[in-house]
Amino acid sequence: MPLVMIAFGAFAELFGFSNDFIAFLGDANFALFVGLLGAYVLCRRTLGSKGTDTAMSEGFHTTGEILLITGIGGSLGAVIGATGLDAILADLFTADAGAPVILSILLAWLIAAVLHLAIGSVSVAAIAAAGIIGPVLGSINVSPIVIGLAIASGAMFALQVNSNFFWMFKSLLGLSTQGTFKTLTMVTSIASVVSLPMVMGVALIA
Repeated sequence: MPLVMIAFGAFAELFGFSNDFIAFLGDANFALFVGLLGAYVLCRRTLGSKGTDTAMSEGFHTTGEILLITGIGGSLGAVIGATGLDAILADLFTADAGAPVILSILLAWLIAAVLHLAIGSVSVAAIAAAGIIGPVLGSINVSPIVIGLAIASGAMFALQVNSNFFWMFKSLLGLSTQGTFKTLTMVTSIASVVSLPMVMGVALIA
């Protein structure tokens, strides 16, 4: 039901027949709330009161930490936007229009990696890095696809404690914080570094 509601709202907006009521029904928060109520009713009918209470307790135990960290992450994102920290981070880097191909790729990777470490969001870091590199793409001898791959590679570097996914991964798999560093953070760091020379190889043929 939530997926149908969200999809209906999205298609209504896409095809131009949306209104305030349809937008309200298609809002993700409202749709998920309706889905929660539906799941609760179905659970009460099939599992009974005791089974429902047990399932909800286990669910809150699993998701409580994720919801808390996600809320903190959202608050941090709002603070970054309100204080202009994203613009300050962007000003720390400059994209040189006359830079060689390898240097341009390294710069794109480094900007994305540093922004990810500072902000904690892969998508925000990638978008911010693209905004920094974008204005000079037309004047450097590198394919935009290669620069995009370099940014994606750098933005993946070292998922750690300021990332929502870090805590979701930890909670859902029942790992310790140290264990999550040894698995998720280590793996994403290795993947980011290993993919960098691959991107440079693509630059030779793109």
